[in-house]
Amino acid sequence: MPPRANPRDWERYFGPGAPRRGGPIRALANLLIAGTALALLVGSGFFAVRFGLERARASASATASAIETSNAAVLATRTARALTTEEASVPPISGTPASTIISRGTVLAGGNLRSEPRIAPETVIGQICPGDGVEFLEQRTTDGATWYRVRITAIGEACTPQRVSAGSQGWASATLLSEPLP
Repeated sequence: MPPRANPRDWERYFGPGAPRRGGPIRALANLLIAGTALALLVGSGFFAVRFGLERARASASATASAIETSNAAVLATRTARALTTEEASVPPISGTPASTIISRGTVLAGGNLRSEPRIAPETVIGQICPGDGVEFLEQRTTDGATWYRVRITAIGEACTPQRVSAGSQGWASATLLSEPLP
């Protein structure tokens, strides 16, 4: 057990010329300095990560916007090409004019809008999504499957960047659409 400190030793331990060993005040000062340095390091790391995430989100948003714009341009070109090809080469069935609306309905299941009533990769114009409003323009049965030529009148919730815009026309399988309303 260490001997008791003598109050008269004050000068010996803390006076001028006394040996410097640190003591409690110096330990407290060292802790404050180390704590401040650590807090600055953690705080700057937090802000760096936060700023990096914001930049990543902004970059991802800009990329998604560019892809969506690019996809919209491609789909508009495909739609225009398909419409001009379709209107020039496919006469309406049973004397129904191309602009006559048979009925109205909605898209029940998302799928492809096509330039022709057949399943082939080159016929895809774009995507139709659940909730899209359609006008039925024509009906065909090909290989036992019923197809409707439709015009998209209303856009539902966003489901895919490859979706067609309102006013697009094309062929959709009856399995994707509601029954035509009377």
